Amino acid sequence: MADSTLARCDIYKKDKKTVSISVPCIFSQRQGYISIRRADTVEHELMPQDDGPGHYRDSGGNDVYRKSGLGTDGLIFSFKDELVYVYWQPVGFDKQYFLQGITFRVISPNDNFSNTLIIIPSGLEIDNSIIKKAINGVVTGAEVADLNADGSPEIYIYIYFTGNGSYGDVVAYSANNNKSLSPIYLPRLSNDNKISSGYRGYDEFTVIENSFARRFPIGTVHNTVKSMNNKPANGMMRQVQYKLLGGEAGWQLQVVKVTDFQVKSRHNK
Repeated sequence: MADSTLARCDIYKKDKKTVSISVPCIFSQRQGYISIRRADTVEHELMPQDDGPGHYRDSGGNDVYRKSGLGTDGLIFSFKDELVYVYWQPVGFDKQYFLQGITFRVISPNDNFSNTLIIIPSGLEIDNSIIKKAINGVVTGAEVADLNADGSPEIYIYIYFTGNGSYGDVVAYSANNNKSLSPIYLPRLSNDNKISSGYRGYDEFTVIENSFARRFPIGTVHNTVKSMNNKPANGMMRQVQYKLLGGEAGWQLQVVKVTDFQVKSRHNK
């Protein structure tokens, strides 16, 4: 099995027989350590225990057990408050987002091998053409915002590559005066050695009021030895904040602030 793979996570609350939520997720495993990254922003980080196969502890120190029952279709993990059924058959992505009279429908089959992103806008005054593009990764979420407060919304679509590691990317578009869509450019982390130093993937993206933020764990080689999938054991995170600017080259997200901070523990939700 691949180091990381797209899957489907069905979540059951303890003592409940019906699924409370079903979401795309990314399952990663290396040297016994397991990471389950869910599209509802919940992350499970599991460390194997020496008392037998199938026994783990999460980042909060709680016991987690791998259970049988799905055969070759997937795995079951029993947490303190819930059961997580991980199915190898992923689910596609199809959601609508609405802001300031404009609707964005975001669709992707989330095929592991040859994936496509489709954006269907409606409400634009001139051009509501469908955007279809090949993407290297899977869609796990999206947000709408108006970062520059010009009365025209933007759509930010979050994509993760699920090969050897879990690296994030963003596809974004702005509604120009609510008339048509134009792409928004997010600069590569590699363009700035200071920002990309210690980068190991596992990005998180979010809109924070009038800015866009990208967060990821950081660490050097020596402090990732006991971490899973190269996630640093020191618990350091870096947050890069951007503002949206327009110009001759089109819309761009420009870095305005970079902050490193300590994360003591990442509990299951």
